[in-house]
Amino acid sequence: MAGALELSLEADLDQLKPIRDFVAEAGRSLGVPDDIIGDLCLVVDEAVTNVILHGYRGQSGPLQIQVADEGRNLVIRIRDEASAFDANRVDSPHLDEPLAEREYGGMGVYLIRRLTDEAIFRSLPGGGNELRLVRRDVVPTS
Repeated sequence: MAGALELSLEADLDQLKPIRDFVAEAGRSLGVPDDIIGDLCLVVDEAVTNVILHGYRGQSGPLQIQVADEGRNLVIRIRDEASAFDANRVDSPHLDEPLAEREYGGMGVYLIRRLTDEAIFRSLPGGGNELRLVRRDVVPTS
């Protein structure tokens, strides 16, 4: 890792725009193309929204976001102190159903997995969770 950029704050829905701005600026500083930055901002927005609504149950709580390059890969880590989350227990969305008949929500984990090359959800030993997101071959070589 050449140098990680970090943001620590209270997870709150009012913080979503500053979080997206942080991810976008970090990506730009590493030379990541704008279309990929847009995807990653959406992914981080979905992940943080899930932490706030489901992990912290609508309350605020500590959140750390780290953006770094690992070679040509962009890696984003999101850590919280919320209740444990098991992504394997999340049902896949029913994309074959007409939009008007689908339940509201349920697309977050699906989008996270579709818009990244790697998404690893894990519970931390001392409590909380970490989501490690990777987009491969998007950081230009110097």
